[in-house]
Amino acid sequence: MLLEKINADLIATMKDREPSRKEENQSKVMTLRTLLAEVKTFQVNNRKDPSDEEVAAILQKGIKQFRETLDRANGQNPAGIVRSDIAALEATKIALYEAYLPKQMTRVEIEVLVREIIAQTGASSAKDMGAVMGAVRPQTQGKADGKLVSEVVRELLPK
Repeated sequence: MLLEKINADLIATMKDREPSRKEENQSKVMTLRTLLAEVKTFQVNNRKDPSDEEVAAILQKGIKQFRETLDRANGQNPAGIVRSDIAALEATKIALYEAYLPKQMTRVEIEVLVREIIAQTGASSAKDMGAVMGAVRPQTQGKADGKLVSEVVRELLPK
């Protein structure tokens, strides 16, 4: 189970006393503890242990938040200030979270799937985007970024 793997990695990282990896391990421990806190919040709110799909959804949500922070740190903020230290930290967090996700679909795979769904649903204009997204989302959940899927659907639907 995914949650067990995350817990095992946290314990292994905490036990790693190699001085050359001390700073890296501290960052990893902090990130994994944050992830486990999110999982604990899910458990409390839903009164059940999360499935692997639900843990993947938590990971996706975290990656989305890290990407937003990364964008702001790279100068996409009102002041236009670039913070390379924060950007490096956020990129590390994203890489760590992505390591626990299943293999992500490529843009080409998403396009093939969306074309099939458009043919099945008979979508003929951008007004049908909701129906197409409703059919695509269950098949891409945890395997592709929702923003990318939405972008592909928008491109492939006739105007």
